[in-house]
Amino acid sequence: MEKYRRVLEKNLEWFLNSGVMRPADGFWGVAERLVILRDNEAARRINNVFPSQTALADGASVLEHRRVDCCVQTAFLFDAAALAMDRPELRETAKNLIEYLVRRSCLRHTDSSSGKCGLWGWAAPLYKEPVWTDDNSWLIVVFSILSRNGHPELAEPAIAAARTLHRHAAAYMHFLNEHGRDALCPLDARTETDAAEKIIGLRLNPHWMGLVCMAFAYVAELDPGTPYYDVVETYFKTALYGPPKHDERSGRNISAGLSWTLSEYAYLILSGSVAAKRFGCGSAMKAARTAAEILIKSQKPDGHFPAEHYEAPVASHCADLIYTQNWATIGLQHAAGLFDDELGRECLLASERSLSFLAEIQDKSPSLAFNGCWRGMYDTERGIWGGGDCHEGGANSVYTGWTNAPISLAFLSAETGQNLFA
Repeated sequence: MEKYRRVLEKNLEWFLNSGVMRPADGFWGVAERLVILRDNEAARRINNVFPSQTALADGASVLEHRRVDCCVQTAFLFDAAALAMDRPELRETAKNLIEYLVRRSCLRHTDSSSGKCGLWGWAAPLYKEPVWTDDNSWLIVVFSILSRNGHPELAEPAIAAARTLHRHAAAYMHFLNEHGRDALCPLDARTETDAAEKIIGLRLNPHWMGLVCMAFAYVAELDPGTPYYDVVETYFKTALYGPPKHDERSGRNISAGLSWTLSEYAYLILSGSVAAKRFGCGSAMKAARTAAEILIKSQKPDGHFPAEHYEAPVASHCADLIYTQNWATIGLQHAAGLFDDELGRECLLASERSLSFLAEIQDKSPSLAFNGCWRGMYDTERGIWGGGDCHEGGANSVYTGWTNAPISLAFLSAETGQNLFA
């Protein structure tokens, strides 16, 4: 474990020294991100939406809300790195992050009369009520994996969340089967006023339903009595056709001849590969193969994928590390282990090109707030972090989960030769 060890060490040091965890042992979780507000075109909206902040001396502010997905992804990184790098102290940090969620965050919905029982709210301290499919999917994935790797107590919350999520997802897929994939589904919390019992993210995007299906593929081994496969097979049969007609936002920035943005194909190759491997699902296999071919064709010679996601600036010469580059890299690694043919070898080479690109651009600032991190967007023409900002994406947002933890997990997977999400 030599090629990328220093890359990993630097990123772990960033987590421990930047201020995203206070205390640095994870006892009170991990913040969503650092953000540079100076000269940030999205600063006003960031301040309005995310008021819980701590200003750092380096010109950055910590957005202090504790998201479920950021905590579990970071915990998974520290747990896996502890074993691979022979650093047992990292596992204590992972344990603290998990215990924060389970014992101190108050984010789990526990009212048995609620349609959300077993699911987890978006973030503490302000946002317990909104329940998102993608955040809960990541919790189910990580808790399912860790429950088999020395944390058996996490099986129960993984199964509880998955059963409730399955009930919502199955109802959503049934509605589309009855009314057509272009029908506006009333089951998503954002489509009607009576949202108290509903969840957000019942949508056809691989970012949403793809991650839900990936979660089901992991938890099914722990909970064989719930018919998760039915939702997974049905979803991947329709996943390649792009967003429904009413979803104008997801239809933006799509390259000619494609059905989704590259970001969505990144989620599709990841979720499809997992579902194909764990369920033997033919429709997932087809989706993963299609996504792999598109991503390989779209990758630039330097290893980056063009930024196209609607929550971040869009430019072919920019790499989006929040919604695209990160997931494409991990997804290609999964596909490389799935396809025993030339496409599999091409996936491996594409993932290695992406890792080389990411290692090269890892932040070299002398500031503890940034050294060793990956920021949200990189301008390949100028060779600097850049490309602009949106309130949830862009160069001046430095995410813990979604960016830094997943990218380091990709490096860890490459170094160990093991698929950490297997």
